[in-house]
Amino acid sequence: MADDVVNSDEKKQYSWNVKKFIQKTPCVRESLMYGILGGSVVGVGYFIKSMHVLKSCRYAVGSFTLISFGSWEVCRYIKYKEIEAVKESVDMLNKYKEQKRDEVEDD
Repeated sequence: MADDVVNSDEKKQYSWNVKKFIQKTPCVRESLMYGILGGSVVGVGYFIKSMHVLKSCRYAVGSFTLISFGSWEVCRYIKYKEIEAVKESVDMLNKYKEQKRDEVEDD
């Protein structure tokens, strides 16, 4: 019944492609790489220490999640601050141009 309402073109439009999501979303690729590396190191390190496979897998997955989300948030914050700095410098340049234009018109 729901298939009758939505045609096949709209279904293709809403398909979710992981590769495109990772390529288009800022900071995702780097965050996943940090998470994979960090989770692997923590999991292997805990396994060497304790020799418990299940616990080391839990630590690996948990650290992967925390490191991925943490590094993603940090990266997004840094990008936000960079964008704000660029906007501020553009505003300063525009004000400078207006001041120079006003000085030229006054002469």
